[in-house]
Amino acid sequence: MNKILQATSRGQITLPKSWRDKFKTNYYTVEIKDDTLSFKPFVQKKTFEQQLEDAWQEYKEGKFIDHDTLKKKYGL
Repeated sequence: MNKILQATSRGQITLPKSWRDKFKTNYYTVEIKDDTLSFKPFVQKKTFEQQLEDAWQEYKEGKFIDHDTLKKKYGL
């Protein structure tokens, strides 16, 4: 389904309720590629606290990872 959405003066766009209800999430990943902007629903499998604890345990074990790997691994 295609729909034209208008941004507010603050640059905000409201997704129609039927779209939000379909994915049951308030989080979306956004990708810009050339002249295309794509939104994908992001469903967290772990809570933020669980993700933070996992990251802390890895840090304590000396498992350091670079910024890009961190973003991919924890969905940031």
